Amino acid sequence: MFALAACTRTGASGKPILIPTAVVRSGDIVGRLIGGALPTLDDPPERPLYVLNVTLDYAGGNVHTQQRIEFVNPTGQTTSEVKFNLPPARRAGAVEFRDVRIFGQAEPLPFELTDAVLTVQLPAPLPPGKAIAMTFNFTFKVPLQEMITGIGGDDTSRGPHSLMCGHWYVMLAPFRDGQWDTPAYVPIGDPYTSELADYEVSILAPEGVTIAGGGDEMRDGRLWRYSLPKARVFAFAASDVYEVDALEEDGVTFIHYVYPEHRHTSAAVLNTAARAVRLFTRLYGPYPYRTLRIVETGRQQGQEYSAMVGIGATIYAGYSGRGARHDLIATTVHEVAHQWWFNVVGNDQIRSPWLDEAFARYGELRFYQEYYDADADWWYGHFILGKERGRLTGAIDLPLSAYPDSRAYINAVYRRGLMFLNDIRKQVGTATLDAAMKDYYQSQIYKIADQDAFFDALARHTSEDLSGLVKGYFAGAVDLPCRISNNAAGCRR
Repeated sequence: MFALAACTRTGASGKPILIPTAVVRSGDIVGRLIGGALPTLDDPPERPLYVLNVTLDYAGGNVHTQQRIEFVNPTGQTTSEVKFNLPPARRAGAVEFRDVRIFGQAEPLPFELTDAVLTVQLPAPLPPGKAIAMTFNFTFKVPLQEMITGIGGDDTSRGPHSLMCGHWYVMLAPFRDGQWDTPAYVPIGDPYTSELADYEVSILAPEGVTIAGGGDEMRDGRLWRYSLPKARVFAFAASDVYEVDALEEDGVTFIHYVYPEHRHTSAAVLNTAARAVRLFTRLYGPYPYRTLRIVETGRQQGQEYSAMVGIGATIYAGYSGRGARHDLIATTVHEVAHQWWFNVVGNDQIRSPWLDEAFARYGELRFYQEYYDADADWWYGHFILGKERGRLTGAIDLPLSAYPDSRAYINAVYRRGLMFLNDIRKQVGTATLDAAMKDYYQSQIYKIADQDAFFDALARHTSEDLSGLVKGYFAGAVDLPCRISNNAAGCRR
């Protein structure tokens, strides 16, 4: 709970707001501010803590947010400014940003919001290793759902039956390679970047509106609360028509939020999600949460979040509720696989998208071969070969911005990325690749992994020369471990 005191606005235009006093509380986390020009926290958090208090105007599509972030200086050096990403601000006029300040302080801080990058000037330098808490007050309008072809576009949008907030709040920019990571928006793929964090979220919704968010849920009338530890992102969906079905299996509760016309799919969707979790738990490691929510959205595609996945309404179309030869089943498996490849094992989705998308697609193949072996060839022909049938091109290791369009991105990252992993499997054997991928998963839990980590894991389980395969799929130079490159010149020992 917060004790509140009235203060005035700063920066952009806005109304007076309320800010918390100097006791920091969220769940079991309690810290106190250490005084001075820049009050710091006496108990630095292990990872950033986001406390989000939301009032949702569902009919108008407005999200009113008071937010706090507690974080340790990520730069490793003394800094006088901090940068954040605010994805909705990429649309001119979408965000009314009212206020930013040090938690518990009456004086607002100067800030600049340019495109989707928020730069905040601190009142005094923040030393390395020290932690601060900052508060923000802003409102943004959720844009109407885009009609796009392929994969990409805003994952925060609203349609006639629901509203989805994916990457929507003030996100501490990662500090990588000596600079703040504030990438420009790219209209294909997942153009977002964030670090592992903990989330405590409260959403006040209108009567009759159902909220679905990631993590453990508590509800008190119109107030929905979520606690989500060790996550890449907190997302939520809202709808005044959702019908809800649930399945509990192996200690995990699977919950399906679906439009009435598609409720006949609930059993198939829930069983698919449960089977996928069972398979990936066996292959790689346990699912990290107690719940997994699958929500129907107004989008045309699926989208992964932490402890939750979104499935676009168009993907449901035409599915009878039986059988596996449908995009709804494959997409559900794909997005569930991202709980391992994206959420637990993180990667740079902008610069190395193949490290989560190709791995999630490989999870689809393993799922079909495990549970619907008679349909596995259909899956491969429909989703991988498609209409291209042997004419697929494109390096799998490029950043999002290097692909000219969504089709080129899908062909390279999703299709040829899967083919690369499957070709490794053919060369080293299923058991060996399974062991290497489990090793990779276990060694990279809650890290931002790169391709070197994957190849290092392979080298711990095989001595097969994979350099020819790599050359056939990669555009950039790859310094493979010597053990899997026949001791090629420049290999890593």
